[in-house]
Amino acid sequence: MFSINIIFMSSIEGFKGEWSFLSNFYPCEIQCDGLIYKSVEAFYVAMKFNNDQIFNGKHYSVGDFREMISLTPSPGLVKKIGQKIIIRSDWDVRKLGFMNWAIREKFKDINLLELLLSTGDMDIIETNNWGDTFWGVCNGRGKNHLGKILMKVRDELRGVEKKTGLEEFFN
Repeated sequence: MFSINIIFMSSIEGFKGEWSFLSNFYPCEIQCDGLIYKSVEAFYVAMKFNNDQIFNGKHYSVGDFREMISLTPSPGLVKKIGQKIIIRSDWDVRKLGFMNWAIREKFKDINLLELLLSTGDMDIIETNNWGDTFWGVCNGRGKNHLGKILMKVRDELRGVEKKTGLEEFFN
């Protein structure tokens, strides 16, 4: 007689390997205002910029900057650029909205949608070792906003969005 061990995963922790498609660096097309961004990261960084400024010794209008970001080939380079610009004054109140929109756009791609749905009911946790406790979890602490957005979008796309409060009585 033999036995079979079945392991059920209850969470996805980190966006490497088979889960790399969950990363904001994963290649996808995000279309906005006539530009096509190569990743969620690129769109996100482009939205940080909403006024003319000098960057690397060159004057950029908002449109010029966003076009430059849309043409930048590497999400890693895009992220570095985003760390050196003057960020829009309303960023803290707008960044969640931009991320929500970009994640929804990303998963309009049928292949990426199928991958997201394949995560089933697993918790999605953006673990990291670079200290990001807003979008993810580092050393066991963090708000995991990116993971929460991914799970919410997954539930919406499956048509099983969990309702809270009085909403469940009125729908």
